[in-house]
Amino acid sequence: MRLGRAIARACRWPTFLGSILLLYWSVVCVALSYHFKWLNLRGRRNDVLGWSGGMKWWVRAKVLKVGDRELYRGPCVYLFNHRSWGDFIVDQYATEGRSLFMSRLTVLFVFPTFMGALKVLKSVITFKRGAIADKERFNNWIDEQRAASPQTGLSVYPEGHRSTAPVSLPLKRGMLYYAHSRRLPVQVIIGANKEAIISEKHCTARLNQTAAVGYSDPIMTADYPDFEAFWEQVQEAWNKTWAEVYGADWEGLPELAPGSAGWQDPDTHYPLSVTLPMVGVVLANFAAFAGVSWLAFRALSALFALFGPAQPLALALVAAYLALSFYLYSRPVDALQLHERLRRESKHPSHLARSAAHLAGPRGVDANGAAAAEARVAALRHARPTHRPTPYLGRRRPLAAPPARAPPRLSLRAPSAATAVARGML
Repeated sequence: MRLGRAIARACRWPTFLGSILLLYWSVVCVALSYHFKWLNLRGRRNDVLGWSGGMKWWVRAKVLKVGDRELYRGPCVYLFNHRSWGDFIVDQYATEGRSLFMSRLTVLFVFPTFMGALKVLKSVITFKRGAIADKERFNNWIDEQRAASPQTGLSVYPEGHRSTAPVSLPLKRGMLYYAHSRRLPVQVIIGANKEAIISEKHCTARLNQTAAVGYSDPIMTADYPDFEAFWEQVQEAWNKTWAEVYGADWEGLPELAPGSAGWQDPDTHYPLSVTLPMVGVVLANFAAFAGVSWLAFRALSALFALFGPAQPLALALVAAYLALSFYLYSRPVDALQLHERLRRESKHPSHLARSAAHLAGPRGVDANGAAAAEARVAALRHARPTHRPTPYLGRRRPLAAPPARAPPRLSLRAPSAATAVARGML
């Protein structure tokens, strides 16, 4: 078992590093597969949906729909749970490419290739993380960004941080104040198993994974003049949708895909001021990719030349390593169960209780929800660990029950005098 885990950990790097390269050069990939209709200068076209659908195609992911509620397609604010970099793909896809995402400025510097394309498409708002001195000025700036964008929904992550815990982090109120002040409807969209596609926290990425998303009923902010009443309604919708998605039986769920029931392609028509720069962005990405590929080929050729006569053997070993990596990390998994197993094996059991402790405050779930979360965490702490990733088989497996403990053995031997004194018996 330990050998199997060691092999799996050693083989995670090709798919993980490959997923980062795929994100970095995603414009090239989706342009080659022509999910980006970058040669269509006029007419109906949505490159945000093309990017997310293309990335989903490249990683062979599938998105299922939980429940019968539909996406709200008018001007609104979407609230997503924040799991991993897999959010980039699934969340854009779940909104049918209608969302204007808010992202930290650092992401633009980490992934300048595809983030630059999203900036040209006016589908992302980049901001510097930290305290906002003038909130009204910041809100007015967001108004200007929304007015200049063809996207109808503003997407935010109210948890504030990425978390792969089985329970939600407490929600932050910042952008909810904005939605309430602008009387924008709010819809909660919860996604499960997004971290199975890619998890930068665990340095893993997998092909052939399945995620599931569920929508809440839209919350009409105009019906709540008082912010606290609005906040309570948002928290209630968040808890309800979270429970529905993470407690759903995935077997038989419909796939969320163009042409499926309830799907509507956005009616987006980009002006030439967008389509022409996008041609330049795609060509620039092609040129940069070709240059980097040539340099990488030269570097790898020089590296393998060092092996001399053993070069064929070295190439064969590398090929076998890559094949094993893609085999191991192409098997479907339930990331939630997998990460719960990792927490059980952690040397810091306090990490298990952290998520439940977050929910115990006034901004978390209600008392019953917090108690249930704490009970589940306690069960996880004492459960017998499994030693392999739990495969996704269409149905979430129940958590393992705590192992039965044998009753203490009774001793009929009388204690010694020293022991009796120590125990206070004499």
